[in-house]
Amino acid sequence: MRRWVGLLLGLGLVLAQPTPAERAEGLRARLVEAQLELAFDPQAAAGLLQAAQAEAAALAKAGLTVDLKPLEEALGARDEAAFARARARLWTDLLRQGYLRLEEAVRSGDLAAAQGWALLREYRPATRYAAPEAEATLALEELRQGRLKPEEALLAVRADLLGAYQARLEAALRDLEEAQSQGQPVRAAEQRALAQGYFEILAPAYREARGAARLAEARQALASGPLGAIREALSGFQAAPLSPRERARRANQTLRFLDLVAVEYGRGVVGPAGAVRVTKSLEIEEATAFLESARAAWSALEPMFPAAKVEGVRQGFKGLEQGLQAARQGDSPPSAQALEEGVRALRQELEALLPAEWRRADPAGDLEVIRQQLKALENAVAQGRYDLAETARMDAYALLESGPEARLRVFAPALALEIEDLFWNGPDGLARLIQQKAPPSEVRETRRRLEAKLHEASGFLSTQSAPAATLANAAVIVFREGLEAVLILAALLGSLKRPEVRRFRRPLWQGALLAFGVTVLTWFAMRGLLTQFARYGERLEAVVSLLAIAVLLLIMNWFFHQVYWTDHLAGFHQQKQRLLRAETGQYLGLLSLGFVSVYREGFETVLFLQSLVLQSSLAPVLLGIGLGLLATVGVGLGVFALQAKLPYKRMLIATGVLLLLVLFTMVGTTAHVWQVVGWLPVHPIGGLALPYWAGMWLGLYPTWEGLGLQVLAAVAVLGSYFLAEGLKRRALPNNLRHT
Repeated sequence: MRRWVGLLLGLGLVLAQPTPAERAEGLRARLVEAQLELAFDPQAAAGLLQAAQAEAAALAKAGLTVDLKPLEEALGARDEAAFARARARLWTDLLRQGYLRLEEAVRSGDLAAAQGWALLREYRPATRYAAPEAEATLALEELRQGRLKPEEALLAVRADLLGAYQARLEAALRDLEEAQSQGQPVRAAEQRALAQGYFEILAPAYREARGAARLAEARQALASGPLGAIREALSGFQAAPLSPRERARRANQTLRFLDLVAVEYGRGVVGPAGAVRVTKSLEIEEATAFLESARAAWSALEPMFPAAKVEGVRQGFKGLEQGLQAARQGDSPPSAQALEEGVRALRQELEALLPAEWRRADPAGDLEVIRQQLKALENAVAQGRYDLAETARMDAYALLESGPEARLRVFAPALALEIEDLFWNGPDGLARLIQQKAPPSEVRETRRRLEAKLHEASGFLSTQSAPAATLANAAVIVFREGLEAVLILAALLGSLKRPEVRRFRRPLWQGALLAFGVTVLTWFAMRGLLTQFARYGERLEAVVSLLAIAVLLLIMNWFFHQVYWTDHLAGFHQQKQRLLRAETGQYLGLLSLGFVSVYREGFETVLFLQSLVLQSSLAPVLLGIGLGLLATVGVGLGVFALQAKLPYKRMLIATGVLLLLVLFTMVGTTAHVWQVVGWLPVHPIGGLALPYWAGMWLGLYPTWEGLGLQVLAAVAVLGSYFLAEGLKRRALPNNLRHT
């Protein structure tokens, strides 16, 4: 019994032993405290250094080399700069040894050891909107589960850790420059030593890329050379080369976040230059966070360019940082226009450097920016600023609609609808919660659900958009939206074939052609104003859709009371005179119907096509548009040819039914859009689940409002028809009522 108790106690002690990573962090903490005490209480610093000996001994047993002698010498000489330098070199050397042990464990297949050594590391500098990445940890877990080969896991580990240490190296050099400019010798010594230590982790990759002689020159520059020499030595060096897709993702994040800096800052200040006043400090904080995120994304790309070429970018970031710092401190902040000009100038510098294929919009990268804006939304709600939360929500949705949504509508339409509901006025939609000033916990829960859906969407967007896929997407979108317009025109034109009413076909065609022309103009307008249009896209669609329904109801009312009636009462001159007197209003009504029916689809089509251009290029989108138009025209010609062969009486019935179906679909779709933007209440029908195609093609959504309005529209149209028939029969002489 005692033996078992002893074994259990021994096992407990073993399990309770700190890991090498925990020992290293403990050593680091004690040395930081010792450095702080050195200037005020050397004895206390000596005690802390003595306590660090225990951690060093434990690390030595784990196989790591820890040399505290330089720290003891610096402490004896009370040399703060030397102590800071030695502390930084000791810490980065521990990181280097931990990284080597990690690689060795992965190669040998010792996953337990690999997962332990993976904890002894640093991550990329985190920002408020850029969380630390953990690809190495995920790769080791996938390796443990047999979903990843050892060589693939090793590549992922190298890419993650070497990329993180190169980002840390860049951050140390920036801090070194700042410390030198501010006359801080202790901090400068520490940052130079950190830069040297991080570089030693990257040294094998540097030697492989540039040779031993260049490596010796780089080490010399880092040890005592000026910053210019250091940057020249590191120019174009990338320890963990990024894949083409990763380069595009980083480039897009840099530009997207940079654009948001000017937007947020402009919302937070008022007044001209020299008299600028900060009105919303939270917006300044958001602008600062977005700038940090832009710099973090750029830091992964900067080493790939010559030092001379990135100097303008570096100065641009520095100027913006100074402007935002002045705004935070209330010390002569720049005007919104001045900061926007700074952002524009920096963007031009970046666009001149970044290759075109890197700057092509990346839907998956856009989703990452959207996630960060959702975090800004949650931060605003936590501070009770629901107005700022609504602004962040609209910004995030504008980016979604002007980028990834086009592909989602094609590849995952059901998922696109779910995301839309969570953004807008679904049962737990963000728009609804913000309007009701819901507690932060509810907003946080919806944001988490939305982020889960965005993560799911990234699976559909993660593959590169090939030209053939872009062409097919564009063709599907054009055909899908064009078909609705064709159905409306075919129904109306087919019912206006009698000689008395054929003249009313012309305004329909004129309205449709006018809408087509305006759609083309919208295409060119959106080329430069895509995000702004997307921001109000749903609201604009809601207004245009309502106008289309109003005109369609008006025309159908006239259709039943004039066309059907005139067919039976062609000999009554009084009715003909009444028709002629109303001709001007009817002409304008039909012109409006032709316009809104086509432009309603045209606006949404242009929005989606522009996002495809950003994701791929113009050529395949134009080819897709051509194919989609050909298919639409082909269907239209087939419909019109079929109409020409139908008897007139049957054509009246067929077009009436088709118009009713078009109206039914349009009412359902418009009701959904109004619910999306919050202009119509939402009461889901419990237990009713409809497939996505029912909403896409028939406007059927499981809400009482949507289905109720569709039924009401159908009843109104059918009631109008039967009313017209009843009035007709009353007006006919008795001897004609039964003919």
